[in-house]
Amino acid sequence: MKKKIPNYKVIKDTREQDGWTFTEYDKCEGMEVGTLHTGDYTMKGFDDVVCIERKACASEIAMNLGKKKGAFNAEMERMKDYPFSFLVCEFDMEDGLKDPIGSRVPNKLRSQVKVTGKYLLKCLIEFQIWYDTKILFCGDKQNAFLVCNSIFKRLNELFHTKEHNDDTTN
Repeated sequence: MKKKIPNYKVIKDTREQDGWTFTEYDKCEGMEVGTLHTGDYTMKGFDDVVCIERKACASEIAMNLGKKKGAFNAEMERMKDYPFSFLVCEFDMEDGLKDPIGSRVPNKLRSQVKVTGKYLLKCLIEFQIWYDTKILFCGDKQNAFLVCNSIFKRLNELFHTKEHNDDTTN
């Protein structure tokens, strides 16, 4: 008899601003807000193996690679400990390569952001190689939400199928 896979619950970090809202539907039990060690989202019960960091725009990553580089590198270092870590971007790669500073950086901060598209690409490729974090460019906020939700669904299936298989082999 096939075991029913339970629904998953999303945990959103208390520091996450203007992010995604997971409501109860399909395979999701909804969302709760809590303090995460790193990242913006995870799955309840799997918060030690799943980490999703959301980036709203290319200018946010430009700030992370410029003025806030130390803190961002420390976060990427922590994400290395998660078997399933993702950087989910609500913009296209082309946006980052053309003008990572973009229009969303306040004018008073523009002089502090000196990141070129070429440098941004270099850093993102290094993050994938050094920290084994998957970087997904989703185009916009809605697509990024759909991608994140799909990640949670697939991982939930994987975790509970593996758990079931482990139970039957023991």
